[in-house]
Amino acid sequence: MKTMTRRFGLQIIAATAAAPVAAAAPHPDAELIELGRQFVEFGRLRDAASEEALRLYEMGADNTAAEEAFDGTMDQLRTIFARMISMRPTTIEGMRAIALAVLHFEWGGNVEYGEGAIEGAALAVLVAGLLDKPLPDRLPDWAAAWI
Repeated sequence: MKTMTRRFGLQIIAATAAAPVAAAAPHPDAELIELGRQFVEFGRLRDAASEEALRLYEMGADNTAAEEAFDGTMDQLRTIFARMISMRPTTIEGMRAIALAVLHFEWGGNVEYGEGAIEGAALAVLVAGLLDKPLPDRLPDWAAAWI
């Protein structure tokens, strides 16, 4: 048995530090999370194109290029959204990525809250909870009471 000396201790530390580190396992929802990141970026581009098209329209200028940019980003958003909802999230982060896409793509007045349609209320609760956002103001009294 070797006696522990300062030099021997430093050799052990150096050998441990130089040992190869096992590669971290990829996140199970890495692709979904990346698609969510891309979705947010295209959402920002869509919003900017929409604002520019409106600004040019109000000035009486040609807004064709801005409208085409808007249409192009909407096509990208639809493609990404379709891919995202075809995937099954396995982690909270994956669920958040989908909830964020729903918030930005479908939330703008498209969620229906028909009397007794608990799906819309459930979706509102899911999205708000996963993103730590308040429930939509439009949520009717019956749905709020149900929740």
